[in-house]
Amino acid sequence: MSTNSLWGEIPDLENIKTPGSMLAEQGEMLSEVTSGRLKCRIDRSQSNNRFTYEMKIVVPCLANYSQKILKVTHDLSIYPVMLSHEQSGREYTARNDAQFMAHLGEILSSEENRLIICGLNAQVRLAAEDE
Repeated sequence: MSTNSLWGEIPDLENIKTPGSMLAEQGEMLSEVTSGRLKCRIDRSQSNNRFTYEMKIVVPCLANYSQKILKVTHDLSIYPVMLSHEQSGREYTARNDAQFMAHLGEILSSEENRLIICGLNAQVRLAAEDE
């Protein structure tokens, strides 16, 4: 006698994008466009059913100096996702992937973060001149 699964259709894990994986993709892009001068680190923590990701820009040539730029929190169901822009203090709520990416784009491309990236690039250049 064979047993039928009563779990229903379980989604293919390969096709599920989490906020953490979307942050990691954007971190890889920053590293690419800065030729590795700036990188991103995603610190993940969990408390009960709450997941938190902190995205930091890291400067390897400056003893891995890091600057936190945003925080993302969600529960097991993933959505809604809360995004916090560290520099401006603005907070966003995303109810799906499209909203998450729109809010993430607004934060990453903000004037505050562009100033941080410019400043860190200048520090990298100064460190290279000192060598």
